[in-house]
Amino acid sequence: MNSNPLISLQDALQKAETVSKSGEYEEFLMALREKYPRRFQSDSSVIERDYLRIVDHHLRHLIPLMQSYIGSNVRRALDFGCGSGGSAIALAMVFPEIQCFGTDVDDNEVNVALQRAKLYGVQERCQFLPVGENEPLPFPDASFDFCLCSSVLEYVTDKDARKFCVQEMARLIVPGGLLFVSGPNRLYPFEVHSWWNGNPKWGWNYFPKLLHARTVDFTVWEVQKLARPGTLKLYNTPLTELFKPWSNFCLRKENH
Repeated sequence: MNSNPLISLQDALQKAETVSKSGEYEEFLMALREKYPRRFQSDSSVIERDYLRIVDHHLRHLIPLMQSYIGSNVRRALDFGCGSGGSAIALAMVFPEIQCFGTDVDDNEVNVALQRAKLYGVQERCQFLPVGENEPLPFPDASFDFCLCSSVLEYVTDKDARKFCVQEMARLIVPGGLLFVSGPNRLYPFEVHSWWNGNPKWGWNYFPKLLHARTVDFTVWEVQKLARPGTLKLYNTPLTELFKPWSNFCLRKENH
């Protein structure tokens, strides 16, 4: 693996900046505007951060949180709920020996991810696949050394569907492999996304059915419980992370 990930991260950030100033990037933007015009109706700064320059965003904020968990044994990584590919592409840019796979239920997002991987020059090491809701992912058991699930589970509000997602991720990780989860904390009386957007949805985390919640946050303990008993154990995560509004924690698949 990289002898000095921090240098690699800086190189990746520089490359992402270079891409954003290229003619290929302008063509990419034009194609997105033409095919998905509704995406450009939101606040321009939000679109820039969360969609257009999503690779840069993950290089700055997500990859540094994951770096310490990615050792020389990680050769295949899964981005569960990859969206338009930002996190998987960022991971591939920083760790050139890892083969990244991304899955999502939105065909359009997967198509954008494929285009984005080509734009950033990692298409040979990034594969993106659409998967139907509540359908098993098309990989055999223990296919991945590392799995990333970033800002996904809060959108799976049905308990059975959420359980399926967690158990599917656990199925696909090798014994001893890691699951890194990033998302809003259900301990809070309001849904964290709505709080950050200035219109907090009080009670959504506690009474989702009664209030017809569109997003429901989660805790590390819920993720562990949804997996089969004893499957996932907290791994090298500071306890303070488990109580922040936005939690980032790592779970290790136990050998059974």
